[in-house]
Amino acid sequence: MVTEQLPVAVPSSLRRVEEARRRFGSFTEDYLAAMWQGDPLADAFVADFPTLGHGRAMRMLRQACREGIDAVAGAPDSLRALFAALDDVPVWLDTAAIDRDSRWTSRYSRASGIVLGAASLVSGYANSAASRPLELTGRYVENAGARTIEVGSWLLAVNQPGGLERFSDGFELTVRVRVIHALVRADLARRPEWDHAAWGVPICQAYLGYTLVEFTLIPLRAMRKIGAPYLPHEDAAAYARWRYLGHLLGIDERLLPRDAAEQERLEEIYLLTRPEVDAYCRSLVASINRDFLVPEIEGVLPKRLGRHAPRLVHALERLFLGDEIADELEIPRTRLTKVVARTGPVLSAVNHGLDKIPATLPRRTRKGKAYEAEQEERLRRDWGVHHDLVDASPSGGRRHPARGD
Repeated sequence: MVTEQLPVAVPSSLRRVEEARRRFGSFTEDYLAAMWQGDPLADAFVADFPTLGHGRAMRMLRQACREGIDAVAGAPDSLRALFAALDDVPVWLDTAAIDRDSRWTSRYSRASGIVLGAASLVSGYANSAASRPLELTGRYVENAGARTIEVGSWLLAVNQPGGLERFSDGFELTVRVRVIHALVRADLARRPEWDHAAWGVPICQAYLGYTLVEFTLIPLRAMRKIGAPYLPHEDAAAYARWRYLGHLLGIDERLLPRDAAEQERLEEIYLLTRPEVDAYCRSLVASINRDFLVPEIEGVLPKRLGRHAPRLVHALERLFLGDEIADELEIPRTRLTKVVARTGPVLSAVNHGLDKIPATLPRRTRKGKAYEAEQEERLRRDWGVHHDLVDASPSGGRRHPARGD
């Protein structure tokens, strides 16, 4: 957790820190301190990997997720401490309400898939320090499709009914994501390429906290812009879901947003102080556009309009990110941005009308879930991906700390 003993130095890559202090007061100090903090519980478990052996440690982790920590023979104290925290369910969690209020959200599956890439993932690429772990582990430019499928599979699992329950697939995948972060953090912290003075701790608490913004505030806002708005209680359920997922991911309570207002504050300080965009950030965007988003849009458009897919992707990204960040990422300008912006309110009106007819919700949701299943199968077939997360991906090519290569 963030403590007063943490370094007070400001990572040199950050900008406009004094303005942040004026605008956000004491929250700025929590945010800056979080630049130097990883995840003490997961990091302690990963520190035991050399003694346990990577494969054995990961098997212990999976067994603890599936059967409980008491079922793990010879579990180290570090793993027991991690699961003591994971099994301590917060008093504010109401999974039944989250599932109930999210019952029909799959009706917008087509739109949410596009938003995942063009808004959620791309928004994180405007920060050269936060995206540096992807560069140093080679997990995106070399294989944009595989990593996007991994992220999508995790999101699909945690958004299923019961996906937050203790022995669900969503719980296990989330805990594994947390330990993957710790493995990458430990590996990068030892590398001479990692500039601690400039970037702080790899996958630090501040940037971990922002992932909740990437998967809640940003996509909900983007969905409204393209005419697929969720209902108010669905928005509230999304914030509640990601508050708990943030808890499972080990995000410090001071950085863990409880609602939309706290996510907006976190987004504002992140965007204000973020390091400058660099060439790698731009290559990330070019990679996901070329290898993933453009082919996906081509598959949605009528065949005769497929040639416009790149421009439509650029239009969506500019609509979601705004011109300042889009310019820094060198996303081309296009007149389609205004067209998409004008179409959004029209589609919103249509969908609002449909949402007022309860009888339409089950049918639309069934179609959305069928699309999710078809999309998952097609993407895995097209990209040759048969695993869930990187720790289970085949060896070969560039090494990755989560695989123990």
